[in-house]
Amino acid sequence: MKITRRDFLKSASLYVMGLFGASLQSSLKRLNKFAGDTPNVIILLFDTLSARHLSLYGYSRLTSPNMTRFAERATVYHRHYAAGNFTSPGTASLLTGTYPWTHRAFQQGGVIIRKLADQNMFRLFNGSYRKAVFAQNIWADILLYQFKKYIDVHVKSTAYSLNEQIHYNDGLWDKDPLIAFRSFEDFLEQDYGIPGSLYFSFFDKFRTYLANEYGFRELRKEYPRGIPNFIKYKLYFVLEQVFDGVAQEISALPGPFIGYYHFWSPHEPYFPHRRFIGMFDDGWNPAPKEPHPLSSHAPIDELNQARREYDEYVANVDAEFGRLYDYLQNKGILDTSYLIVTSDHGQMFERGVNGHVTPLLSEAIIHVPLIISAPGQADRQDIYSPTSCVDVPLTILKITGASVPDWMEGNLLPGFSGEDSAGRPVFAIEAKKNPSLSPITQATLAMIQGDYKLIWYIGYRGYDNVYELYNLETDPEELVDLSTSHSDIVISMGKELKARLAEADQPYSVRV
Repeated sequence: MKITRRDFLKSASLYVMGLFGASLQSSLKRLNKFAGDTPNVIILLFDTLSARHLSLYGYSRLTSPNMTRFAERATVYHRHYAAGNFTSPGTASLLTGTYPWTHRAFQQGGVIIRKLADQNMFRLFNGSYRKAVFAQNIWADILLYQFKKYIDVHVKSTAYSLNEQIHYNDGLWDKDPLIAFRSFEDFLEQDYGIPGSLYFSFFDKFRTYLANEYGFRELRKEYPRGIPNFIKYKLYFVLEQVFDGVAQEISALPGPFIGYYHFWSPHEPYFPHRRFIGMFDDGWNPAPKEPHPLSSHAPIDELNQARREYDEYVANVDAEFGRLYDYLQNKGILDTSYLIVTSDHGQMFERGVNGHVTPLLSEAIIHVPLIISAPGQADRQDIYSPTSCVDVPLTILKITGASVPDWMEGNLLPGFSGEDSAGRPVFAIEAKKNPSLSPITQATLAMIQGDYKLIWYIGYRGYDNVYELYNLETDPEELVDLSTSHSDIVISMGKELKARLAEADQPYSVRV
């Protein structure tokens, strides 16, 4: 009898979440026998999760009761920043401990430059560690393929999809996944108004239509807005099954291990389960902000509606996280594991921007959650000094006893032997239109130091060499630009920002 992927997922879901019983308890003790001096590390990354939309961080809507519950036995970072405003730069920085101006994965679907691909945290764990990864986001999965020789278990991005279809990582192109990805991207999945291939794009759209109209008819009762999917990649999934699959993967790993699990949700489209739809039809809308000159000038009604739908989806993801957290806790896995919850970037519904495809680096889009629980941690700890995603891999290496290379650009996180210093600068870079192997000439760069945040725009027509300065302590919504009245701070911070950029660009500045 042939067992389909869907049948397997249903069985795995029941098996993992309900039927393990006492035998699993003893098995887990054996699997984690190394976890005294060498603890496990579990990283849960939720794509496009803005800290500004979590009730954990003071958001007015109750979007994250389960993350708040988790935080009561964890270290919570209140001013944690992504290194970019979309997946490629943000994820690459988290996995390498370097900023985008170093790893150069700052284009959409970009990869780390070849000569630096070996500079990743997976390579640095000692030989006793089992290294497992899963990224639903295909752009993040492409980065993981660059590290494949240092990874033991690579669960493919399509593993928990509902629809069976040929994809770049289905095993046919294992020797050339990057070339396969580019081919699929250009000739099949391109969807910017003009199809990449007349025949294949039409055929692919027709298959998608059939799946939506007939294959998912029953599921659409539970997901009336639509089945969660990867937008143009047309891979459909159900949140419960994805989280159950990750639970199974974690429970199957022998210790010690590091597991990196990158969930697509709450990335758009915002298709939550029906029980979350309408939960924030509360009439509340934030005070509007003037559209930015570099925004798409989305109307305020569109922004407010998108915000409500995003908040609903965040609440759905938080509920699934709660199930996974309880599972890990009840099975004793967290007794010997660090659990890290974070995101690669946030999401904007302000200043005329709906989403994160923008040159802007506002707080909504780069301020992301970071919550870390240590084995046996019983109390909450709150950290308020600025931290960056480049600090995370360095800290993980330290707490697991691995050596830290000098090419990492982060610091040890406060709460894990790092200095709690508000004066230390952290950075974010947006340069998606800049060639990877050229000096950065069109970009937005942000520097956060103490209470101040400096944003520098370069290379934009009509908005070149422009600074914005905000005091995040007195003006967390970034409403008052201080660049004119506080020119001395702009000069001081701008000098350091320019020096950092010039140093990073130096290898690409030689003219032949």
